[in-house]
Amino acid sequence: MSKERNCIVDIMRGMAILMVVLGHTMTGCTQGAEKSFLYNIVWSLQMPLFILISGYVTKYSRDTDSVSSLWNYIKRRTVAYLLPWAVWSFLVRGIINGNHKYLDIKWLLWHMDSGYWFLATIWTISMIFGCARFLAVKASKQDGVKRQVVFFLLYLTGMALLAVIGKIVGISFLAIKLTLYYMPFYYSGYLFGTYSERIFSKDFGKKAVDVAVAVCGVAWIYFLTRYQIFELEDGGISVIIRATASMTGCIAVCGLCSALISSRALDSRISKALVWVGTHSLEIYLAHYIFLDLIKMKKVPVFSSVSGVSLTAANWIIAVFAVSALILLTEKNSFFKLGLYGRKK
Repeated sequence: MSKERNCIVDIMRGMAILMVVLGHTMTGCTQGAEKSFLYNIVWSLQMPLFILISGYVTKYSRDTDSVSSLWNYIKRRTVAYLLPWAVWSFLVRGIINGNHKYLDIKWLLWHMDSGYWFLATIWTISMIFGCARFLAVKASKQDGVKRQVVFFLLYLTGMALLAVIGKIVGISFLAIKLTLYYMPFYYSGYLFGTYSERIFSKDFGKKAVDVAVAVCGVAWIYFLTRYQIFELEDGGISVIIRATASMTGCIAVCGLCSALISSRALDSRISKALVWVGTHSLEIYLAHYIFLDLIKMKKVPVFSSVSGVSLTAANWIIAVFAVSALILLTEKNSFFKLGLYGRKK
């Protein structure tokens, strides 16, 4: 498969990480931000969009069709996700920042959502995905419906086993609850990435995508105006509403934005900046906590006020530029690049 980067995907990933920084800034330096319509938009998109894109870009990866390729896949993903998780959790937050809870491995494993849970979640999903794809390739030599059915059933089996583990040791262990929630997003991204070329090669496929994007856009707006997505409970119909709102939002935003981004637009400064942010999204996710809410007010303003919006905007801009500068300084050093960001090249 082609190893060239898809700039549109990087732009979407850049938008997602900027929303993550914005959401954390809003809640960190103001009060009442969670009840705002803007936060409803941000929260419904940010992490679901990340996971969806992560599944989509598996189309650019080689199949794990042998034991050696599966082992290499496991090693690469473990270094890329768990090494920076350990460094930022224990060294940065635990030792440097003096937060001793992060030095307690037992506490940390059952409270992943207090820190870098995304790394544990994406690692777990990657392990299940890689093993399921390996077994599906072994079960069916031809890449067709049979292989996809086998892969889907194996992926579901992985989810079931994860749920059993959560039932035994606790659903919060290694962010199992969040992992189970986001696994359908990852699979959806993978599925669309697998068949996107076939879909867009036909006029009917293009029209079907346009209809789906329009319907999802209307549905997403409905959910945003009807529900406060962040405040929905973690159970039953609330989870279905939250997941549906996020999925429709991701489909609408991806469809509309990809249609707007032309080849000429990719040459603009804004697009190039978003591409850079997208290619460094994991680094920004890891390091942006250092620079959150550097400007504070004695009396915490309400987000909906002029001072609240101004303070949020100022802190967000400072955080984005500061973390970008840190990445530019550290990524040229191979030791920092591997230890802090899990990247070898």
